[in-house]
Amino acid sequence: MRIAVAGIHIESSTFTLHVTRLDDFTVLRGQRLLDSFDFAGWLGDELNDQIEWVPIVHAITGASGPVAPDVYDALEAEIVAGLVGDFDGVYIPFHGAMNVLGRERAEERLVRAIRTAVGERAVLSASMDPHGNLSRELAELLDLAACHRHAPHIDNVQTRERAVVTLVDAISRGEKPLKAWARIPVLLPGERTSTVVEPGATVFGRLLPAIERHRVVDANLWIGFAWADEERNSAAVLVTGYDPAAITACAAELADAYWDARDDFVIVTDHSGTLDEGLDFVEAGAATPVFISDSGDNVTAGGTGDVTFALRALLGRPALLASGRRFLFAGIVDRDALATAVAVGEGATLELAVGAALDSRYGAAVDGVWCVERLITGPGGRVDGALLTDGPVSVTVQWARDPFVDPADPAFPSGVTAGVAFVDPGGYDVVVVKNGYQFPSQLAHAGSSFMALTPGGTDLDFDRLPIARWSRPMFPLDRAFSPDLTPVIL
Repeated sequence: MRIAVAGIHIESSTFTLHVTRLDDFTVLRGQRLLDSFDFAGWLGDELNDQIEWVPIVHAITGASGPVAPDVYDALEAEIVAGLVGDFDGVYIPFHGAMNVLGRERAEERLVRAIRTAVGERAVLSASMDPHGNLSRELAELLDLAACHRHAPHIDNVQTRERAVVTLVDAISRGEKPLKAWARIPVLLPGERTSTVVEPGATVFGRLLPAIERHRVVDANLWIGFAWADEERNSAAVLVTGYDPAAITACAAELADAYWDARDDFVIVTDHSGTLDEGLDFVEAGAATPVFISDSGDNVTAGGTGDVTFALRALLGRPALLASGRRFLFAGIVDRDALATAVAVGEGATLELAVGAALDSRYGAAVDGVWCVERLITGPGGRVDGALLTDGPVSVTVQWARDPFVDPADPAFPSGVTAGVAFVDPGGYDVVVVKNGYQFPSQLAHAGSSFMALTPGGTDLDFDRLPIARWSRPMFPLDRAFSPDLTPVIL
């Protein structure tokens, strides 16, 4: 059994100003690629020994802006060039919300190129993120697709395992499964669809019982990606199996359940509102440290990570600054500021404008006289960030567009947070993070949480986004319509 491994993993906000270059990716090849997956653990040594795994390339990064066309073209060409000879299958790990600058339907193009290279006989199986998009075209090109059932995505490893196990099972059986696909015209952000609260817990909790009840191979529900202006973007269901009636019934049940719950999906934190309301929440005596999500500049959804709107809002509150509280603005992407801090060294003081290096639409860079408290070294020994302090305000500046999470946070697979600059937040009263819903390691530190609906490339207020390409009608932009949720057998 000969199986190739190749993919490009990224989600791209088209509303951000960031353009993803090759150095934004962690690119795995050869044995390093194979070592990033536990094939023997998932399949067992005996079965795994019967498989020739052919590593081609896996380029992986967190959420970003659109990929530069030359970068995508080079990665696609490398994948296609590596698909030499006969293959029984291809395992394709990707996200599902990649955008290439000036183009649409990036995953569809990638999988079509793979299919052309390996032919119709080979089984193609993808592991995906539910915030990706499973269009009908992509569902037709793939034979199997598995996406996370938890948000935050604490089941990264299990999702990859499911994609690989079902791939090997289909090859061993010598028969590809049937697919029932349904499009659900709903686009909601992850900040409304987390599975740790209702109705997400119940809607996604239906997946495993439905698989057992209908006796299908697998069932998956995609939320879709709300921060890209592409026609394909939408929620969807895919059920695979060998009984047409069973997979159709299962897909219909899951699509109906998601549609019926659409109005109940709300901001997943107990406290949310404008940034000023978040600062009022702090002043009212919220339990510390208060973790405030600067959701409009959410780097886990494609924000640039350097928007200064939140920092400027605090600086406009002199009474709060004089209250004796300590504030940390974590994960500001500013490579020049980091380079300057590294050059002067720990303990030095420098005059520096921080942030807005790429996106100054919502505020200019913030001037300060900063003490370099600490240079933050990552797991590989590289300096990934710097902790700068000016009075009661501290910032971490970093080179990578990674969220402020513990590097061992279970919501992130290996390689995604390659440049996270993490410091112990325990000494701060307020920690402002550049993500939306909070991740396990953030929640472990937080005394209380507030979701600030700030402007930026990942704005939760869709009325402030220049949406033009979505296929309409689409909830929540449109409400007075009845969709056809009938599953299609592919």
